Amino acid sequence: MFKRILTLLVIFSIFTSCVEKRDLSKNIVVTHILSNPDGLHPFNDNSIMRSFIFNYTQKSLIRLDLKSLEYIPSLAKELAEISEDGLKYTFELREDARWDDGSPISAEDVLFTTKLQLCPLTDNAQIRGNYTSVIKSIELDKKNPRRFTMIAKDKHVSNATIFSEIWIQQKAYWDPTGILDDLSFEDIHATNFKEKESWSEWFNHFNHGDNRYKPNNLVGLGPYQVSEWETGSYITVTKKENWWGEKDSSIYNQNNPEEIIFKIITDDAAVFLSLKSEELDVTNRIGTSKLTKLQNHEYFNQAYHSDFMNQYSYNYLGMNMRPDGIKRKAFFDDVSVRRAMAYLTPVDEIVEVILHNKGSRQVSNLSNLKKNYNDTLKLIPLDIDKAKSLLDNAGWIDTDGDNIRDKIVNGEKLQLSFQLSYMSSAVSKEIALMIKESMWRAGVEAIPTPMDFTLFYKNAQEHDFDMMMGGWGGSASYSNPYQLWHTSSWANKGSNFCGFGDAESDSLINAANQAIDPLEHRNAIFALQAKIYEDQPYVFMFSTKRKLVAHKRFDNTNFFYEKPGFILNNFLLKYEYTNMAPTP
Repeated sequence: MFKRILTLLVIFSIFTSCVEKRDLSKNIVVTHILSNPDGLHPFNDNSIMRSFIFNYTQKSLIRLDLKSLEYIPSLAKELAEISEDGLKYTFELREDARWDDGSPISAEDVLFTTKLQLCPLTDNAQIRGNYTSVIKSIELDKKNPRRFTMIAKDKHVSNATIFSEIWIQQKAYWDPTGILDDLSFEDIHATNFKEKESWSEWFNHFNHGDNRYKPNNLVGLGPYQVSEWETGSYITVTKKENWWGEKDSSIYNQNNPEEIIFKIITDDAAVFLSLKSEELDVTNRIGTSKLTKLQNHEYFNQAYHSDFMNQYSYNYLGMNMRPDGIKRKAFFDDVSVRRAMAYLTPVDEIVEVILHNKGSRQVSNLSNLKKNYNDTLKLIPLDIDKAKSLLDNAGWIDTDGDNIRDKIVNGEKLQLSFQLSYMSSAVSKEIALMIKESMWRAGVEAIPTPMDFTLFYKNAQEHDFDMMMGGWGGSASYSNPYQLWHTSSWANKGSNFCGFGDAESDSLINAANQAIDPLEHRNAIFALQAKIYEDQPYVFMFSTKRKLVAHKRFDNTNFFYEKPGFILNNFLLKYEYTNMAPTP
């Protein structure tokens, strides 16, 4: 009995120590992220979480202003000077921008960075095509070390803004001995790229995992430096001393918090409790029902600003259109089967039940917030009978009475039973189960298969899935369809996970990208949306409203439609909180 009492006392002691509130007088912003980023390599990683953190550790030449939704200079003094033929884009760098060692940024750094972004030896195949299709070369100004010109391959709608998400790197840091000096743009763009041994060795080191995860290697021009990374728990970035942009008045160059802690919380209930106990300052990743519940309590509204805001992202079901036929079977190589899956997905019910109507149906690969959205495309309703008819006509019939349709494919009897892969979370699980139940009504077995982000993304890139439930974080800026929809982005294991596309769709992508005339551009984008709609590589599901929460102990907590929805380095601790004592 004594041992039992002692055990209970120990548990109680541990519990009470865990629920002690943190010191809100500290000038530290604790923000929520849903998972580990895939890494923080300046070129090779591509997750939303990575981009979120890069807002504070890296810098690009220009950036999209969250308020005006127009591009503004960042490291560049002004936006590009554009030649009459639309093929030359000249920039001059700011005089005050400095690397951590105090040396000024130069056009040589931009040249070096651009070569890395384009080179086939960089492990960035998922996005490289966006840049190799636009940038031909960089020419330095011999008289001005801060001035350079980007030579474009052709007229392209992304020419003027292509540097908005290329994170400029220091040549002297990464390549102090000039190993890549003789790597030319002609080499990079060659049809049969021929690598030198010295280049290969350099890139092996550059692509190494240490440059994705070790804090000391995660360097950049931003006001913060990664100081700690506890995998699965948190990532801390710390304010740099004597940072070059401290006297800049731009909201993007503030460094008000001493630290920003990106706290990894995968469970929505845990996010709810963290806000309830004020363990979090900021999130854009809380579930709709949890935020609605919190907003019904006065204590929450007194402590936090919160809102539901429209956004450009969307969720989808992706189907493997080009399976290997061995590990992944040919379930979805037939467009009729893919369209049947659309008729079997209960999107309206998901929006109502899971999103509590804080979201909208998605019909296209383009957000309906954008001016070139194809509004002639019709939503595909839940229609079990229509789906059954399509599957019957495609030869998928239940021949053995087990309620699962089957078909002889390449001499093998296949049941229409497949994995539905998704990134593990409570909300995703609920959605997957709703899809499973709906598809079962038509003799289709979708098997929900949760996994962590790393495995989910790896399988998607390697086309190792049957059906996947994913999402894309969109932007107000132009979204180059090359990355997601061009056939080369499937062949090179880019972001065309499903294997969509043919010569027609590739030509529409090229026409959209090269059309400077607004009407020609719009027509190509309209036609591409229609082509994707008809071929049905995705079941387009919904666009959720962005859920934004920020603690009221900070000023400058403005919310924006554009991702991530706030500017953490701009948060300014209110004076009345600076003298607070920790709450027991």
